[in-house]
Amino acid sequence: MLSTILLTLLVIVSILLIIVVLFQKGSSEFALAFGSNPMQSIFGNTEADTILVKITYFLGGLFLVLSLLLAVVSQKEQNALLKELKTEQTNTPPATK
Repeated sequence: MLSTILLTLLVIVSILLIIVVLFQKGSSEFALAFGSNPMQSIFGNTEADTILVKITYFLGGLFLVLSLLLAVVSQKEQNALLKELKTEQTNTPPATK
């Protein structure tokens, strides 16, 4: 149940992350990173504080957290299921022929 909710949230966050990344302005300053304007590379880019970049960072972090939570919850559910199956096998009497 919890893993289904987490998986649904993960899919929604990943779709939102794709949309936000596609809406961002392309980096036309690709050549500047290779020495055309070293001062801008040293002191950073002022364009990095836009709202889309902040949303991208937030959604990326949320994606990581949801992925880790989904892995932990799925592992716990799998262990509980294996333990339940093991107890059913020990309680079942052997078949006689």
